[in-house]
Amino acid sequence: MNKLEANISLLAITFFSAIHFAFLNGDPESISAFGYLAITNLVGFLISVAFFYTEFLRIDMRQIKQCLIISLELIIYNIALSAGIAGIGASMAAAVDVVYFVFIAVIIAVVFKQLPDRGQISGIILIASGLIMMMDIDFFALWNKHVIYVIISDLAFASYIVSIWHYSKSSNPAILALGQMFFCCVGGFIMWAIEVQFLGGSFNIPVTKYFWESVLYTAFFIRALYGFVQVYAQRYVSPLNVAMIFSSEIVMTLFISPLLASRFGVEAEEITFVKVVGSVVLIFGLLMVEPEFIKLVRRIRNVRN
Repeated sequence: MNKLEANISLLAITFFSAIHFAFLNGDPESISAFGYLAITNLVGFLISVAFFYTEFLRIDMRQIKQCLIISLELIIYNIALSAGIAGIGASMAAAVDVVYFVFIAVIIAVVFKQLPDRGQISGIILIASGLIMMMDIDFFALWNKHVIYVIISDLAFASYIVSIWHYSKSSNPAILALGQMFFCCVGGFIMWAIEVQFLGGSFNIPVTKYFWESVLYTAFFIRALYGFVQVYAQRYVSPLNVAMIFSSEIVMTLFISPLLASRFGVEAEEITFVKVVGSVVLIFGLLMVEPEFIKLVRRIRNVRN
């Protein structure tokens, strides 16, 4: 895998993640978010270990610690984001959640002494501007204590992306992906049990066809495929650039939403002029931060000519 292939791979899994939101919007509310996290990671792990069990047997104590760290970061991310959504709603939480790439730039600068270049700084400004236009943010609503939870989730996810980038250079990517699913599954069940014990939840698991379609899609495309591709691709793409690519998910969600709305019985995103302009601005920011995409466009044009 080279850098261009890594970028295209990251775009592909971002597309799968955009489709994933249609599944989540239609999920039954009768199951705990931790229960869903545990079940999907369990199914994803079982699917993956069937193909990579020989790799998983090579895990050592150093890689176990790494897997524990990235899993803990993901669990904190999920807990904090769920707490934030409970107080400010999904749309506002998403608006705050996407700024994690700013924290990535800070972590890289402080821990690894690497400052963003001009292209990355310009990309950050353009992508942030595009996101603001697309989300129609009510800035007055940001003065809410639940926003702090979402900011904590930002920090956790930023730390997670940096950790993947750092660990993938010296560890087996397959082991990191498998270990991540295993420990997220264990952590999810533990948090689910705590929720049932102290918050009055239940261990009920829906038996509807739609729920298990959602579980299988999430387990295969998000927990397994997404996890493996991300770990492998981050060997070639910087954490900041990875975050920028992931920010394009909102653009994909906007334009595929009308196609998925009828299939999943969810409300389609309203496509407005401002959102379209915001999408264009965001894409330009992505091109500035990752010149490999410009090279790809030029190659496609040359082939057609």
